[in-house]
Amino acid sequence: MINPYADGLKELKKGSLYEILANIISFIGAIILLLLFFTYYGCLISSPTTTSISNLQLNSSLIGILAAAVIIVIIGAILSIVGIIKLRSGFNLLKNTGLDVSIGSTGATLILISLGILIVGVATVIVIVGIFIIVIAAILELIGGIMLGLGFYNLGKGLNNSTIETAGILIIISGIIDILISVGGILEFIAFILIYTSINGILSKGIPYVQTFSQMLGVIKGNGYAYLNVYSQVEGTIISARIEGTSISSTSITPNKLSVGNNSITVNFGSVQGLIPYSNYIVSLIVQDNSGRTILIPVNVQYQPY
Repeated sequence: MINPYADGLKELKKGSLYEILANIISFIGAIILLLLFFTYYGCLISSPTTTSISNLQLNSSLIGILAAAVIIVIIGAILSIVGIIKLRSGFNLLKNTGLDVSIGSTGATLILISLGILIVGVATVIVIVGIFIIVIAAILELIGGIMLGLGFYNLGKGLNNSTIETAGILIIISGIIDILISVGGILEFIAFILIYTSINGILSKGIPYVQTFSQMLGVIKGNGYAYLNVYSQVEGTIISARIEGTSISSTSITPNKLSVGNNSITVNFGSVQGLIPYSNYIVSLIVQDNSGRTILIPVNVQYQPY
């Protein structure tokens, strides 16, 4: 049975692993290229006019190392692209659980588009237009990176996981720093390690049960109270609730304990001004079960003010 919550987290975990490997490999390739640069120009300074066989052999060796370094960098780039695709897939799955992470999916899409534009820019760099294309690609990548970070921040907030929230902030900062001084990759590397370990910890406690919309029913009244009928296969504590697509969150929940089977839950949201009468909304319940797993339960409701 498809579980969008667990499957989405698994995709994010895989994507984070790819990004970690991509950062390591790209760093190794960059170091090799940097050392190659200093070695080559060191040879030119020490013997600028020498054409001896030893120097020709040295140049041949440098070319071989350069080719290896370029291959390493390309492998890192490919792993990064695969990672972004996995992250996009994970966010798309988690959108179906009611988590507010669609911005992460959009960010990943922008990053992929920016990479395609960058390739075009590099291919046309010999003409002036290529430079402008590269600049456009860099701007899109920056925006995409910020949105990706916001996606992880919202994920951490939705799961009450401060480590993932922090990782999201680090991704945002790394994108900005990388544009300015090209060292943001270190923060991004740390961020994806935090994300990978956090999600691994969540999944190691077992695959959470998440209900489908067809299993749930509820109504929100004009006085701010939501009356929910929830069927659950787990026992746990309802930590909080929110109305997706709005800034409205719960002030009280009665009862705050979830039992196996049918549950009648009353949520007080206080003021619900701004909701459209007789429109459908999703109320997301954040539940921590008895084994410590954080579970998101989306409830399909209708706003009936009268």
